[in-house]
Amino acid sequence: MRLFIRLAVVKRLRKKVEGGCRRRRRVIVKAGSRSATFKKIPEEVLMEILARLPANSVTRFKCVSKHWSSLISSRYFTNLFFQVSSPKREPRPFMFLSDKEHHYALLSTNNDFEADPFSHLNQDLTFPGMGGDFVNSLRGLMCFRVGRAVRICNLTTKQLVNLPKVKSNLLEEVEGDFRMWNYFGHDSVNDEYKVLSIVWEVSKEERVVRSEHQVFVLGSGASWRGTHSTIHPPPHRPYSQGLSINGVLYYGSWVGKNTCVLMSFDLITEEFNLIELPIEACIVWNTRRANLMIYRGKVAVFEYSRLMTECILDLWVVEDAGKSEWSHKAFVLPSHQLMQSLCFVELLMHNTSRSGKLRLSAGSFDKTKVSMHVIYDLDKNRVTGAVVIGSLHPMFSGTGSLHTTLWDDVESIMCLKTLY
Repeated sequence: MRLFIRLAVVKRLRKKVEGGCRRRRRVIVKAGSRSATFKKIPEEVLMEILARLPANSVTRFKCVSKHWSSLISSRYFTNLFFQVSSPKREPRPFMFLSDKEHHYALLSTNNDFEADPFSHLNQDLTFPGMGGDFVNSLRGLMCFRVGRAVRICNLTTKQLVNLPKVKSNLLEEVEGDFRMWNYFGHDSVNDEYKVLSIVWEVSKEERVVRSEHQVFVLGSGASWRGTHSTIHPPPHRPYSQGLSINGVLYYGSWVGKNTCVLMSFDLITEEFNLIELPIEACIVWNTRRANLMIYRGKVAVFEYSRLMTECILDLWVVEDAGKSEWSHKAFVLPSHQLMQSLCFVELLMHNTSRSGKLRLSAGSFDKTKVSMHVIYDLDKNRVTGAVVIGSLHPMFSGTGSLHTTLWDDVESIMCLKTLY
């Protein structure tokens, strides 16, 4: 009896398998047939479909045909890819780490910060050719400088391009390349990617006496040229990495010997503007004292020299750049409780690409152990997220400090060969 039951079960399974095979055979289309091609799909519809796919899938589709490769590599489709929202392409956190011994690493995670505000940076995205001084990152592209050479890489496709070395008489007159500063930005009006380079000369009295400003617009046959600024900016020495809001670059700077100011550079018109800092703020550019951040869509300076003594962070927001008008806010932070709970001996504050949020980290940490950087929301007055970094050994060794930069970015299908 059991034998008959088993045979019946086997027959039913065989019918299911044969039926499934027949059903699968029905949907198979012969290669070259009309239904197997995309000729009947309008090009605009095809691009809308492709723009909703992950970047890795889109780049693989370049192999379908020369037409598809040209379509996907076009500037129009690249911009469409940025504009079309997709849950699979939410911004995710990146962190670039470097030390004085020229060791470096790029870490990230698969999770976006909105879905998981407590991210573990467990993906090592470091690849050959990366290194030097981190400049900044935008629209899925990262810019860094090695000596006088500026390099741009696509974080998704791992493409890397080397720009021509910056030529300057000031660099020939001084030893080393530490007197050069760069920024990578995007002109949204003309859809141009620009790299700004500033070289300066300092006198024996530590006074900035000269500075040169050049721009490189990525494109075929491009080269370094002078800016289109109608008013030559005063000689200045940049301090901060800089941040861009609505097509305008802002960066802290020194003029003269020890006067701190805020400089702006319009990425469209290429005009410079000097914004005087509020006198009563007594702002001094220093990583352990003050830096720039984005606050409610405006550029601001956070100053935390009173944090350890009075638990106060001062925020100065630019209200009118042309008139150098500022507003002031004072935030009371539970700094001592944070240091105690996080086991920080020294508390450092860094800006992020998130409006109104700062990154808090220890002044130094053991590179062989897990470390944590917390995200603090000024308006909510509390910790809203964190990034966890595992052991950095053997990538980094010794007891020296690390320079770290955290930002959020999206995938990019930009073909750098079309830019340069």
